[in-house]
Amino acid sequence: MPRCRDESFGTQLMEAMVTVIVGVYNGEEFLPELLSSILNQTCGSWRCLCVDDGSSDGSLQLLRQYERQDGRFKVLVKTNGGVGSARNAALAVVETPFIMFADQDDKLMPNAVQTALDAIRDGDADIVRFDSNRHTKVSPFVWERIYRTEKVKDVKFPCITGGEDTAWLFELTCKGLKERTISDELYFNRPNGGSFSRNVSPRYIQNVFTGFRHMWQSGINRGMSVWRLRRLLCPHVFWFSLSVILKHFSRANVSAKP
Repeated sequence: MPRCRDESFGTQLMEAMVTVIVGVYNGEEFLPELLSSILNQTCGSWRCLCVDDGSSDGSLQLLRQYERQDGRFKVLVKTNGGVGSARNAALAVVETPFIMFADQDDKLMPNAVQTALDAIRDGDADIVRFDSNRHTKVSPFVWERIYRTEKVKDVKFPCITGGEDTAWLFELTCKGLKERTISDELYFNRPNGGSFSRNVSPRYIQNVFTGFRHMWQSGINRGMSVWRLRRLLCPHVFWFSLSVILKHFSRANVSAKP
């Protein structure tokens, strides 16, 4: 097992510092590439918590194979409830000091855990955002960040698939968590993979706006003024819409499936 540079991690049987959370639904096509990218990290101080969200293909069998191969992989199984629900199930049981997220059809760069961990341990930030092949400045996606578990564990994703990332990040903004950015490209997002957001279907658009309504209601429940709520919400709505809906709303991406 590779060792992290920080000697405080100890010997080869080092304590896990980061949990990579992966929600899985019918992802067998690209899932092995993601799991292998985690397995081959230059830093071995990780756990990978995979939540099978009621898959009907061979995803669960693949997850079990990796779980048997390496004890750092753990699998949870639940009935289908969407990626937000899957991530909530993982957050409820995570025990490491830091967490990261990954989508089932993407992959982490080999130094992703090491670099992200160094960045958040060396500063006083609660969240550190890094680059991906898709974004270099502003991102509405949770998989371009590492988080202090104690700061985010109590924040729940809305139980939707599409818009859940922006809604969750909005909750973190409302908590006033400190975020810093590094320029390292640590994540590969597959533009034409199997994630729900790749298909701009009517159901996806509905879920996005459900997420926006969730954000608005959350702000109202916190007693925010309409002016402050709009100031906080508008950037999320703008960047999410620009980078997800408008960017992907082409004939090649539009799906007639519900």
